[in-house]
Amino acid sequence: MKKVVSVVVLAMLVGLGVGCADREALLTALAELKAQSALEAQNVETIKTLTAELDKGNADAFQTFYAPDAKYYFPSNSPTPMSRDDEVAMFKMMKTAIPDLTHQVTDIFAAQDRVIMRSVVRGTHKAALEGIPATGNTISAGTICIFRLKNGLVVEEIQDADMLGFYQQLGMELKPKAPAK
Repeated sequence: MKKVVSVVVLAMLVGLGVGCADREALLTALAELKAQSALEAQNVETIKTLTAELDKGNADAFQTFYAPDAKYYFPSNSPTPMSRDDEVAMFKMMKTAIPDLTHQVTDIFAAQDRVIMRSVVRGTHKAALEGIPATGNTISAGTICIFRLKNGLVVEEIQDADMLGFYQQLGMELKPKAPAK
């Protein structure tokens, strides 16, 4: 889809260029469009590589792909971001409890300095997680992440995931509060 849009935009620019007296401005605009497209493609590849490394259990990927002062918002409406170190600790906790945890990327695309990735995480609950003893259950939960990159590094990540479904698959139940007495 992105290639089709790029071809259409390029065709429009060429069409405008035929009747345009200022070819230099057209060529500058075209060069800027190509540079932005190349940066977006590079950012998508960075996130794909990051995801592959995390799926392997490589916690050092955070040091490689995230800026030291990166901010992580989970859930997305959290008023206080987690630090990169907090995100590493959460990742290690999840990989300990669900060692075969992987991402199946269903959509990934870039828009300016952001990469949007929709994925399904899957794995087997093999060790205690937040007080829930190992169940052996296979879990599957959808997640959407928005990464903002600067100079090839993630500087911000905003994530939402189906945590209710995730915890229900681990055997937790959602019950209404007991009525006040």
